[in-house]
Amino acid sequence: MAKRGKALFKSVCLGKCQSRDLPKRLNLTGIAPEMNRLWEASVREIDSGIVSEHAALLVWEHGRLHLTNIVEGADNEVEPNYQPAEGQRFVGTFHTHPYVRGLKGVAFSGDDFATTLTHRENLSIVHCGDKIAALVRTELTAEFVDTEAVDQKARELFQIYLRNFPFTTAIFRMNLVLCEKYCLGLYMGNITGKLHLEFNP
Repeated sequence: MAKRGKALFKSVCLGKCQSRDLPKRLNLTGIAPEMNRLWEASVREIDSGIVSEHAALLVWEHGRLHLTNIVEGADNEVEPNYQPAEGQRFVGTFHTHPYVRGLKGVAFSGDDFATTLTHRENLSIVHCGDKIAALVRTELTAEFVDTEAVDQKARELFQIYLRNFPFTTAIFRMNLVLCEKYCLGLYMGNITGKLHLEFNP
C-alpha cells in the first residue's frame, strides 16, 4: 500500500475521511485471514444444522488495523465487547452472517445499521461467506438515530425488494437505500479483503 493509500486508510479507520475522499478500493487484506478464520468457526458445525455468529472489535494499534475481543454468539445475533485495551483506538466492529441453509452474500441487517450509527463506528465489517461488506462513516453520517426506526425502515425496504429480487439482492438494495438515508459509505468485495466502493454519500 502506497504512502498516500496508507494515510487514507488510516483516516477511514479513525473516522476522519471526508465523503469526497473515500477511496475507490478498501484494502482489508491485512485482517482477511482472521476474518476468514472467524467465518470458518461460524459454520464449523453447519452439517449438523448449527451456526453461530462471531464478532470482534476493530481497533487501531501500532499503525495498523487489528481484530480483538473475539466473541461467539447465537445463530442470528452476537454482542461485541466494545471495550478496547489501553493503547488501542476504537474503530468499529466485525461480525459474521452465517445461515444454516448455507445462504451466502447477505450484507448488513437493519439492526447492524442501527448499531453502527449508535456506537459511532467508523468502520463496520460483515463477513457473509463469499463476500465481505463494510460501512464507513464520513462527515455527512447521521449523528443521532432512532434505532427502532432504522430497523423498521430496513424491514419495510427488504419486504418491498423481496417481491422482485432474490434474498441477497433484496438485502443489498436495502443496504444501498439505508446508506443514502444515513450517509454511510458502502463497500463490497471478496474474502481476500479487497473491497470496492458501491455507494458514496
